[in-house]
Amino acid sequence: MNLPEVSIKKPVTVLMVTWIVIIFGVVSLTKLPVELYPNTSFGQISIVINIRGGIPPTEVEAQVTKPIEEAVATVSNLEQLLSISKEGESTVVLSFRPGTDMDFAALEVREKFAKIKNRLPKEIEKPVIAQFSQGDVPVLIVSATSEMRSTEEIRKIVDKTMKETLKRVPGVANVEVVGGRERKILVEVDQVKLAAYGISIDEVTSTLGANNLNLLSGEVERTRDRFLVRVMGQFETVDQIGNLGLRRLPGGAIVRVKDVAMVKDSYLEPVGYARLNVKPVVTLYVQKETTKNTITVAGDLLEEIEVLKKKLPRDIHLVVTSNQAEFIKKAITNLQSSLLQGAILIILVFFLFLFKMSGKLLAGVLGLVALTLFSKGILLYLLFAALAAALLVFRNFRSIAIVTLPIPISVIGTFIFMRSIGLTVNVMTLFGIALGVGMLVDNSIVVFENILKKREAGEDVIRAAVHGSGEMFLAIVASTVTTVIVFLPLVFVGEELQKLYSGMALTIVASLLISLICAVTLVPMMCSRPGLAIVHAGEDLWVKGVTRFQRRYLFEFIRNRRTVFAGAVVLFAVSLFLMSRFGTEYLGSTEQNKFTAFIEMPTGARLDVSDKMVKKVENIVKAVPEAKTVSSRVEAWSSKVYVEVVRSTERKRSVDDIIEGIRQETNKLHPAFIYFQQEEQVGTKEVILEIFGYNYDKMRELAIAVANRLEQIKGLSDTKIRMREGRPEMQVLVDKKKSGMAGLTVSDTANQIHGQMRGFRATVFHTEGTEVETISRLDEKYRKTFKDLYRLHMTGEEGDFVLLDQVANFKFGLGPSEIWRKDRNRMIQVSANIGKVPLSKVVEKIKESLKSIPFPEDYFYRVGGDYPLLMRSQRQMRAMILFVLVLVYLVLASLFESFYQPVLIMAAVPLALIGAIAALYAGPRSIGVGALLGMVMLAGIVVNNSIMLIDRINHYIKEKSLSHYRAAVMANADRLRPILMTASTTVLGLVPMAIDRTEGANLWSPLAMAVIGGILSSTVLTLAVTPSFYILSQDLIRALGRLKGRFLQG
Repeated sequence: MNLPEVSIKKPVTVLMVTWIVIIFGVVSLTKLPVELYPNTSFGQISIVINIRGGIPPTEVEAQVTKPIEEAVATVSNLEQLLSISKEGESTVVLSFRPGTDMDFAALEVREKFAKIKNRLPKEIEKPVIAQFSQGDVPVLIVSATSEMRSTEEIRKIVDKTMKETLKRVPGVANVEVVGGRERKILVEVDQVKLAAYGISIDEVTSTLGANNLNLLSGEVERTRDRFLVRVMGQFETVDQIGNLGLRRLPGGAIVRVKDVAMVKDSYLEPVGYARLNVKPVVTLYVQKETTKNTITVAGDLLEEIEVLKKKLPRDIHLVVTSNQAEFIKKAITNLQSSLLQGAILIILVFFLFLFKMSGKLLAGVLGLVALTLFSKGILLYLLFAALAAALLVFRNFRSIAIVTLPIPISVIGTFIFMRSIGLTVNVMTLFGIALGVGMLVDNSIVVFENILKKREAGEDVIRAAVHGSGEMFLAIVASTVTTVIVFLPLVFVGEELQKLYSGMALTIVASLLISLICAVTLVPMMCSRPGLAIVHAGEDLWVKGVTRFQRRYLFEFIRNRRTVFAGAVVLFAVSLFLMSRFGTEYLGSTEQNKFTAFIEMPTGARLDVSDKMVKKVENIVKAVPEAKTVSSRVEAWSSKVYVEVVRSTERKRSVDDIIEGIRQETNKLHPAFIYFQQEEQVGTKEVILEIFGYNYDKMRELAIAVANRLEQIKGLSDTKIRMREGRPEMQVLVDKKKSGMAGLTVSDTANQIHGQMRGFRATVFHTEGTEVETISRLDEKYRKTFKDLYRLHMTGEEGDFVLLDQVANFKFGLGPSEIWRKDRNRMIQVSANIGKVPLSKVVEKIKESLKSIPFPEDYFYRVGGDYPLLMRSQRQMRAMILFVLVLVYLVLASLFESFYQPVLIMAAVPLALIGAIAALYAGPRSIGVGALLGMVMLAGIVVNNSIMLIDRINHYIKEKSLSHYRAAVMANADRLRPILMTASTTVLGLVPMAIDRTEGANLWSPLAMAVIGGILSSTVLTLAVTPSFYILSQDLIRALGRLKGRFLQG
């Protein structure tokens, strides 16, 4: 007793199992986490350290970055080490190998860092060590505004109330506040008064730190208890700081802080501004840990923000200007709509094939097809509900209900599988389900159609269900297995592709296996129930016409089978030639409704100068009719203007056209260099060259030469060197002889200059539950000009004062503004926007152009960014295609117990590639990972039609004793309708995704196009060519038999 027969005899059991799957599937769906893309990050940990006083990049590199790199270079599973040393800031980013336990890695990094922390300058602020990269898009951007308060007052409230609270939200890695000035207790010293009393600024700083303490000093015992002795000395008011004694004079008078300095609760000089739609605001940029779920973190943040709103003054309003969770939900919704559109189109296909089509009914079905493709939102759900109700209510539609029922059951069952192995709901797993929807009904169609044929032949309901499903068991198992095994080689590709596409592959595999079970259990059981209407395909004129047309030309093809074979070979060769003309890319990109304008000012430009330039850019952008939101982040040299435009349905111009229009205006703004970049979640529009060496001057020469060559290449724009020009600086040349006589070392001189001009953190002032740094430095009137620099007081070992210009000389020079290092080697990046030009073609032109640039020994360049991933993925995909073909052959050979019939079946693969290449040629004319994976999938999908044909031919030869010729013709006619139905359902299920241009479509649109083109060409050519190939193979077998006979006779 086979499985279909058991299902027919135990219908209640089948129904109960079905309901169990539905219940568990729905519960699993509610518990699946949601994200935009699979987490492709291999894990990154960033160490970000700010150094007070803004020490130059070379010193940051030597004193901070290099010691950190040396300490963390031995961390387990480290893949790459990248660092950037800027003025007053060091960032070290560690990238880890796939599968690394990031919590353990973070713990190891903290342990390594703790060992060298005491070797770092005392001016470092509290380091940030978290699982994120500063290049990551913030999960949430929140702006605080008020009509009644200054940005300084808003910043004070934000720092006190919001920053640390949001940092404590699970999954948050870092919170950065921009806008307003940071609150500090400033002790601004009068240099003349210091000199009059013989006091140094170092003495002021150390005295403040030594007197702002609460210390445990001992214990006192009584008869029954014990008391701790604590010395309480922390400052409680600013006046206490001013009244602190510094020194007792010979006459007994005390010199206090207020006698030599102005003490005030104030703000530091601004280091940046934030604006929203040209209005000054304070903005918080919240970054999540790389491995955490975006929707979960964003949801927790929004809940916390709602709580904070109740604690904030009423006049302060919080505006969420960017929420990555919204983009995720929108992308998921778009793909769900595509999935629903595909399901509706599949149902409409059944109307065409399973019912007699009058002119009016055909027009109505075609009208519904058009309506489905252009429907969105609630209209789409209403249309689906109406069709589902019709299938259930009207008796004549129940045959369609039987065939389509495996779709929802397989999809719901897939959610159980996803939950059990830890997959998430994202665009790739949803695309896997959407791709599977078109194939889920294939097995059901084959079984159902064969059962109908048995009914038409006069068998009763039960016998027709048993025999019809049993006859097709081998064919549907073979077709399912060949489709499933094409995804096995994903195990052997790189981790990048595994992480991105494995979820899609696994959901397809799960849904197909469940649909196979449905086809041999649920479908026969339902067909065995009384009341199933018999559909006579021959009564429908259009099906009859297709059959007659196909049979007429089939005879011609078989008669001219050698010509047909040669023609197929020529078509395949032409396709391969066209494919060789394609460019290659990694993942491609799609248009987003957001872009960023980067405003680069000359190195050393003042903040107010940059601010004026940003305001000009803001005005240009605000004048663009499509602009929706303009958010600015202004810094001294490098500023950003974030632009969000209205949705594509509300504008006529593309984002590229909008950017080009803005660029024509910004090109007139000098001396700023302004370039644009569209926000990309996965994939990039840039080509990046990495130049390595050790001398920055030489590396910069090479970078300029490379950039000049890139600017000459057609199709590239926004060429930029990711290294700034040297910053103008006044270099203090210490005369060691003179400084030695004054009791000063070079280090003493540098520290004293730093303390007087930039200031040192003397202590921390505790007030209102917050900590405010106390900074001691010279009053501004003593540190403003070069003359002030020359006249700074240096204090020697004996406490004597000398002027700086008495122990040092001065000269103007240039120092690096930032230093990039990759794997502990200095690096400069040169990049350009490639637009719509395939990455491989761009790199070819670049390599040819750079051949004439002489690189000295130990200086070289590498192509970075997506290009290494592209090269690696292409090698892996080529190996994967070969592996898939071998696997398919092995499976087919074992199922058909034949060595040559699998070759006939697999002839459908090159026929499919003809259509896939044609579809890509008509579309993007480039091949990325998605298109290559689509071609791999075709190897498992398109052989299904040939399997049905060859299986039917074998059946007629064995069971009916027909000749090969007649068996081929009859099998072709017999399998025409199910082949057309399965091809139509798969193609129409993918059409909505192939034409999709929304967020993330660059991942699935090329794949869908390749599969659609391949199925269309394979279906048409298989029906015409496979029978011809079969007869040709029999000719060859007979010829070989005759040759063998002659050989034996001879």
